[in-house]
Amino acid sequence: MKLAFLLIIIPALSACSAMSNVTESSPLQGVEQASLNSTSDTSISKLISPTSDPIIALLTKRQAWCLLPEAERLQIDAVLRNQLGNASILQRLMLTSCAPAQYTKQSQRLIKSVDTSLLSEAERSLLMLIDANNRDILHSQQERDNIHSKLRHTIDGISDIETQINGDATPQTEGKQ
Repeated sequence: MKLAFLLIIIPALSACSAMSNVTESSPLQGVEQASLNSTSDTSISKLISPTSDPIIALLTKRQAWCLLPEAERLQIDAVLRNQLGNASILQRLMLTSCAPAQYTKQSQRLIKSVDTSLLSEAERSLLMLIDANNRDILHSQQERDNIHSKLRHTIDGISDIETQINGDATPQTEGKQ
């Protein structure tokens, strides 16, 4: 029940937060304020409502989801996993981006499963951004693993040298006594 409530309430919270950001944020300066005063009510509602832009809606959901504990994000992912279509895949991508280093491979699989022909240009651009970030993370992880391996090899080599030195030093000290 709690999870279903979160899935329903997040879009409503997104709209409320956008309204509050526009009305409570620092006042617009000069030309921007004048242009807002001269626009019609429909133009202002477009500025205030994030739901008209699917990317803003996705990013707003992501922001709310990233504030949740990991266990609750996993529950949301389980619900989204049972849904079909690009919308659920994009939402799951937003969830994986809350901990990108931890879910890079899952994120890459999700990107490959999206039907890009059905996406808007903005959604394709967002996918390209996430894909580039994932590739960078995977490359960094691979470099880290290589450095870790070299470090382990170096430490093992130093340990072997110490063992040889201690082994050579032990018979000499016994012979002197």
